[in-house]
Amino acid sequence: MTISLEDFIKKYQLDDFKKSLELNGSEKINLYNDLMKMVETTNKIFDKLINLGSLRAGLVLASLAKLAKFESVINKTDVKNCLNIDRREKLMHAFDYLEEQGYINVERKSSKFHIVNINEEDNPDFGLFREIVQKFWTSPEENKNKVRQWRDGK
Repeated sequence: MTISLEDFIKKYQLDDFKKSLELNGSEKINLYNDLMKMVETTNKIFDKLINLGSLRAGLVLASLAKLAKFESVINKTDVKNCLNIDRREKLMHAFDYLEEQGYINVERKSSKFHIVNINEEDNPDFGLFREIVQKFWTSPEENKNKVRQWRDGK
């Protein structure tokens, strides 16, 4: 089982700046092993992303992970907007591919409304992937909004 980034920070109290990090021999070994598990998991995640058949499938997966932080229900239009793509048809192949590979679950509520989420049950590595994406990845929509704010500020 992989350790999450938040659990790692809490376990070793890395966010406590009043206390210095002092580890004895066994704690150092545990820290090293936990860090190596996280690096191995990250390596597996990016290996999966590199081998995705569709070019946009990795972006769809990243946008699903990013949106999961803010929204409980994510549909295909939300993903399209997050990626700043004008037509949803450009992403249909990526959704189909990810569903076939078992990386995402798609619940069809109607002909046009589909709820999409990451399949973390079958892919436990995606839990850490979701945390990393939520913390560090900026979506094209966020970049567009930053540019708009910068442009409007001038």
